Amino acid sequence: MEKEHAIDITSLRMKLDQINEKLMAGLRTRSKYAINMQPFIEDFAEQKSWFLYRLKKEQDIDAEFGRFLYRDQSPFIFKKSELAASKIPLPVIEFGVPQIKIDMSHKIIDLYKEMLYEICGPGEDRATYGETVKLDVENILTLNERIVGIGEQVAGYKMQSVPEILTLKDSEKIRAKLVNYDREKEVIEKTIRLAEKDGLANIEQMKDFIQKIIDLTTEVEIQRIIKSNKKWILILCF
Repeated sequence: MEKEHAIDITSLRMKLDQINEKLMAGLRTRSKYAINMQPFIEDFAEQKSWFLYRLKKEQDIDAEFGRFLYRDQSPFIFKKSELAASKIPLPVIEFGVPQIKIDMSHKIIDLYKEMLYEICGPGEDRATYGETVKLDVENILTLNERIVGIGEQVAGYKMQSVPEILTLKDSEKIRAKLVNYDREKEVIEKTIRLAEKDGLANIEQMKDFIQKIIDLTTEVEIQRIIKSNKKWILILCF
């Protein structure tokens, strides 16, 4: 049975910094517009809201270029079968542990909307719906990469470097093994400096936003470890 590749924690932290920088820049651009919540609920086409329609189109393009052929790539909200077929027949490399689906989509969208109320001007500006929904899709997909993508990789690193964590069944005991408060403080301070550099308002609320991102990422890590343990048990049983 093929083992998963070793995860380089230094490279992973560099990737985290890059995603945080991309997210702060995206929020800065979005903050120049009104809140514009209607695109999340108002029908646009094909019985989908402005947001869901744009989200599917963006991920259809990714699917055509073969992104979702890989086990570690999953679309946001939509199923792989609902998206366009790949035009590139890339080989699918499967490792020993089956794919584990972790869906944080509703929590991620709720958190993002909460942030919009803090950084955007009030009201609706229908003339900018097309512009803001494009930014909303980009920012939410970045948030998903930050929370789920990074969370799963951190969990993978922990399972490789601290394999006894797979013997734990209690989520709070797993959390105690995962959480590094000094590292969290470092991430928050670094991200706040990016927010200040990008001219984002409400820095105190931004700190709370970043902490919630970290908490959701930890939740992903816990789910990944617990579900990985169950998957391996199923494999051994059969």
